[in-house]
Amino acid sequence: MTLDELILDIQDELTFAKALPYSIPEPEIKRIITNAERYFYDNWKHAVEPRYLLIPQEVFSSTGFKQHRTIQLPDCVGFVHDVKQPNSSGSMFGTMDADFADNKFIGSEVFLTPFIGESIMYRTIIFSFLDLVKGFTIDTFAYDYNKNTRKLTILGRSPRQNGIVLTIAKKIPADDLYTDEVFQRYVRAKAKLRLGDLLTTFDYNLPGGIKPNYTNLVTKAENELTQVLEMMKGEN
Repeated sequence: MTLDELILDIQDELTFAKALPYSIPEPEIKRIITNAERYFYDNWKHAVEPRYLLIPQEVFSSTGFKQHRTIQLPDCVGFVHDVKQPNSSGSMFGTMDADFADNKFIGSEVFLTPFIGESIMYRTIIFSFLDLVKGFTIDTFAYDYNKNTRKLTILGRSPRQNGIVLTIAKKIPADDLYTDEVFQRYVRAKAKLRLGDLLTTFDYNLPGGIKPNYTNLVTKAENELTQVLEMMKGEN
């Protein structure tokens, strides 16, 4: 669904397919849709998609990164969930078997040893060993991401090779968001509330002296908005 189609749908909802001679201006409808987009990208699980973004090593040797330690991400990036360095399938213990990974080796040593007799002392030594091994196997980076400026700041160490891989939430195209039934219900309810504000502000009457039931319009819109927010909360 395009923006124009969504605007027409909202206008038909407000006027009962042009049966009533009042609506809200089109610029106000566009403003409602724009605000709803921001809210849904931040709070609706189906408005974003999980993706991986590779930042090449050349970025970290640039002058801009060395000065500010920030990376400008594309506009479609909503959130950054994780920052890791890509590693090869080899093992620190010299084996090429991808199934025999470092984590499995460490996990078996830490969690499969018994808690009897002198094994408790052995377990304490194993935990110390685990802390030491973390310095060799850790693949995450400390970072901060500002969703307004879309700048990723690397707070700790910088990658030395292979760059980094970001786990991100990518915003879906606006046309796909407009097709979402939950989004449509949300913007319709918001438009009805704005129409209620407009009619009560000017004490609007229909031709023939008929006065619209503002209370009924606003009450139904508020109930619909509450149902949509509860549904979003449950889905998320």
